[in-house]
Amino acid sequence: MARPVTVTKERILSASLDLVRSGGLSALTARSICARLDCGANAIFSSFGSIQGVRDAVREEARKLYRKRVGDGFALNPPFKGFGIAFIWFAMDEPHLFSMIMESPSQSASYKDYIDSYVGFKPESLSAIADTFGLHGEDAETLYYQLILVALGLASTCTDGRSPLTIPQVSEILGKNVRAFLMVIRAGNDERERFVPNIGEGPGGDVDSYVLMQALVGQNHLLQRLRTKPRYIQDEEWAELERMLRNSCELTPESLRETHPDLTKGDIRTYILSHLQFSVSEQAILLGISPASVTKARQRLKIKLLS
Repeated sequence: MARPVTVTKERILSASLDLVRSGGLSALTARSICARLDCGANAIFSSFGSIQGVRDAVREEARKLYRKRVGDGFALNPPFKGFGIAFIWFAMDEPHLFSMIMESPSQSASYKDYIDSYVGFKPESLSAIADTFGLHGEDAETLYYQLILVALGLASTCTDGRSPLTIPQVSEILGKNVRAFLMVIRAGNDERERFVPNIGEGPGGDVDSYVLMQALVGQNHLLQRLRTKPRYIQDEEWAELERMLRNSCELTPESLRETHPDLTKGDIRTYILSHLQFSVSEQAILLGISPASVTKARQRLKIKLLS
């Protein structure tokens, strides 16, 4: 009589990893593991305690594979670009594992915190950036985070099947983005304005803020309507405008109220409209007051924020 095959912890982990590879984390159940190994549930629970224990072990095993595969990218030339290529390549080869690794159980405090926690390789990247491009400190971190944001976007198109990419295409896209970011980082304001003229800049003189606001207007129906045909803003519409502000800058209505408790509801609304690049005459219509009153309100707000 043949000796029965022992269902070891290693076999359960290997089978579980294969299940996630083929069907995602939702495919990993006690029933699916038992069917794959032709065993009872006791074998699983005696080794891992619970199905959550199996999932935690699979996630850790996937991260080991991720760190090995993506870390090998630094052996390419240039190393930082090689890291970006390896990162996306892993997403292409292992879409379900990649999605599981990058899944955050809660919203991170900032995109930088998310990248530090789930993408990783920051020390290795900063070292590669210093060696290849001679950038250090804040400039090196800027290049690191910007490329990761690009790489995350490209990786997402690979994991959901919307836009299949080839490795040569990935290499070309990353190369162009690295060169573009390097030009921006190294160029002074005068040089930048050769490419982004100071025409039509926002009231605060911030060209980047102006461009961002124009993009937001194009994606939000309420802002489109208010920009095209200004009218008095209803109370229930201010919540939508506050949400737009949270998505466009670090200084949110909540943080303003916390740091400047003397700000009134009118002050907050003046700030929101000014940040969203509405002119004095437009704000007068939106708030239902005279342009002179808007000018005074903006002046009072500036004094309060500077005090």
